[in-house]
Amino acid sequence: MEESRPYRFKISLRLRHPQTELSACSSEFGLEPFRQWSSGQERTSPRGKPLAGVWDDSYWTTPLEILSDEDLEDALSRIGQWLEGHASFLSKHLASGGSASLFIGFFLEGFNSGFSLDPSLLAKYSSLGVALDFDVYGPDDSPDAP
Repeated sequence: MEESRPYRFKISLRLRHPQTELSACSSEFGLEPFRQWSSGQERTSPRGKPLAGVWDDSYWTTPLEILSDEDLEDALSRIGQWLEGHASFLSKHLASGGSASLFIGFFLEGFNSGFSLDPSLLAKYSSLGVALDFDVYGPDDSPDAP
């Protein structure tokens, strides 16, 4: 039986580049973007509403699958192994001025929870040049919370 965790999480892969268009990410990773734009393109909201100005950089993001029995460190370990298969692509992207990160939404189900990331896991992401960006949401962090 699956143990209940005091948190849940979502992970997305994000790539940015100051100039280069990033549609090649879709074929490289075999995933369709959730959101994508190119430098100089007119800005829009996630729902397609026009916004003022143009994008300063190119951007590509997609959510990554989380297995039902994975805790955060297990998911990051599995995703890190998968990204190692794309190390050459990531290296070229970074060398040309781009950046790569995993966006991790960490949602607390109660008052307090935490996690630990093993140094070997952190070393793997460091060697890939992939940042780990955490957003932590408390149980009262909802749009209609007082």
